[in-house]
Amino acid sequence: MGKTNIASAALLSWDAYCDKPLEQSLPSIYQHVETASRKACNWYWISIRTKRRASIGARTATFLLLIAGTLLPILAGMVDAQIDRLHYTQFGVAALAFGGLLQVADRVFGWSSGWLRYVVTVTAMENLTRNFELEWARYVLDKGGKLGEADVKPLFDLAKQLEDNIAKLQSDETDKWVADFNSNMAVLGDQVKAQRESSDKAMEVARVALSNQQSALKASAAAEQSGALEVSFVFKAATMALTLAIDSETGQAFFGTVWSRLNMSPGQHVLRIKTADVSGEVIEKVVQIVAGQVSKLEVHLPL
Repeated sequence: MGKTNIASAALLSWDAYCDKPLEQSLPSIYQHVETASRKACNWYWISIRTKRRASIGARTATFLLLIAGTLLPILAGMVDAQIDRLHYTQFGVAALAFGGLLQVADRVFGWSSGWLRYVVTVTAMENLTRNFELEWARYVLDKGGKLGEADVKPLFDLAKQLEDNIAKLQSDETDKWVADFNSNMAVLGDQVKAQRESSDKAMEVARVALSNQQSALKASAAAEQSGALEVSFVFKAATMALTLAIDSETGQAFFGTVWSRLNMSPGQHVLRIKTADVSGEVIEKVVQIVAGQVSKLEVHLPL
């Protein structure tokens, strides 16, 4: 039997019992309320099967994922290869994450809660229907099986009470479904908000890491660039010949007032200046070479 939307059975026309004998009116009243009751119960039983399968499947899968998530990290400690340990641990974390998502899905879609709610409702409906049948039979037996026109109204009230009680059960169950639905949507909203905040934080961390990486790359690229040195000599008297050397290089002869060197590595260097006079005085200057820039130095020679 396929599941359709639950609805109240169509009421009989207002004159359905006018000028009808007991042999027709009472069976039609009984049949009408019995049909309405069975239709409502069948709808819930069909719904119960669907929710029961979904609930059992979700809980079984969650339990298996919990076992996997617990055992895989333990197995990771028993393997020697580092990459295998990493894979075991990652699979264990993924299993626990999927198990948690299944629990959230069960709550959001109301599989387990709906299953229990439907069972309680349909059980109450069937108990009411059974009591109605027994009360109807008891009334007929009390009358010795001889019913008159005066008995139609009490039996109609009995049938009406059953249909009213079933409608109230449906209404109560619907109210619980609405409350459960609103609660589930709130849970889903909280999960989405938490996930969005987590994603925003992850994006911010990634953005900062990328910015730091780019800064490091720029600094590294700048550090790899060479610099230059320009030295201006100020002589006290006439210009004279000099011997210039950078760090441990061999000295080179120079005559003039401005000396330069290109393609120097960034950092500190020692410039050695030796005069060509008889004294052969040596002057050392520490210069800081900046990548991509020309460092300038002015040297006053007391000659």
